[in-house]
Amino acid sequence: MLDQTSLTNRQQELRARSWAYKKLVPLSKIVQAHREGIRNRYELAQYLEITEEFLENAINRYKEKYGVTVSYENYTICFEPLGVMEWFDKNF
Repeated sequence: MLDQTSLTNRQQELRARSWAYKKLVPLSKIVQAHREGIRNRYELAQYLEITEEFLENAINRYKEKYGVTVSYENYTICFEPLGVMEWFDKNF
């Protein structure tokens, strides 16, 4: 961990953590886990092979970046409470 007293170091640390969250907890994997029946944070952490603490930090970062929800393809991912909603085409 870098010395956090420097603004530059804090910015680099945030960039590194954001990269790790995006790499290990991508939105696509959250949707995929939903499709496979994963229904809670513990199962999601196990599915992604990460700790629950890392998952919680990733979710918090996504909330900072996107707010409480984000649209991804035909899905809405809700970060609080954690869940995924699928939207169907009206013309279907």
